[in-house]
Amino acid sequence: MALFGFGLFETLLITEKGPLFMDLHWQRMNKGANLLGLKLPDESSWSRQVLNFVNQITSQTPTTFPYALRVTFSGGAPETQLPSQFLLHKRLIPYTTVQYTLGIRLHLLPCPRNEQSPLVSIKSTNYVENILAKEAAKLNNADEGLWLNTQGFVCEGTMSNLFFIKDGVLFTPSLSSGCLPGTRRQLILELAQSLEIPTQEGLYPLSDLLSSEEIFMTNALMGVMPVRQINDFPFHIESLGSTKSRMQVLNLAYKNLMMKSFSSSNDFHV
Repeated sequence: MALFGFGLFETLLITEKGPLFMDLHWQRMNKGANLLGLKLPDESSWSRQVLNFVNQITSQTPTTFPYALRVTFSGGAPETQLPSQFLLHKRLIPYTTVQYTLGIRLHLLPCPRNEQSPLVSIKSTNYVENILAKEAAKLNNADEGLWLNTQGFVCEGTMSNLFFIKDGVLFTPSLSSGCLPGTRRQLILELAQSLEIPTQEGLYPLSDLLSSEEIFMTNALMGVMPVRQINDFPFHIESLGSTKSRMQVLNLAYKNLMMKSFSSSNDFHV
């Protein structure tokens, strides 16, 4: 069934201390497995396979941290005779120091995201739409694409969730917009609550986004990524550590959370 895109994947950030936030990745993959009728290994077994793979490649080859680990779970539908497959692949992280300092440019994609598709709520291996959209952004000299949904509301990036700040409030499209329930989206919302930063999840027109003060994107590999431009609309970016910027306050809180949340498994060794 891997040949037909019938499966799920997660991309984990692997540091010298181990994988980050494995529980959140398993929870999302498990929800996707339930939707597709797949039987995912329990969290303990799933995590053990990830840690064993990380230990193996760390012990066998010189390893530069951090890196990305794609965990793919494919096949195993009841009506087929094919067994489930659990596949793991290591790759480099594509984001640069310059992007975090200067911010990235978004390209407003011409084709809408279909918020009514059942696939938008899961991390499906049927990922061609995302890849084509990301390539369209690159062809327009942008680092990431930005989707509106079929109703014209802002949705998400091709591989990232969207946040914006206006009048001290943190906004992000609700899941009903068609955006993926990102692991870092969840963490940023929780951090904002702990920092007493007002948050709102809803359906927002593009005009709300373009009139905001700060914009950033999130995913498991990029963390908090500032946005400097959407098409021809520029946005100001405060330096890291600035207390005037709610984005940078959240960015610092996220970095501190990462330091506290390394895998505590005794099975991991460097």
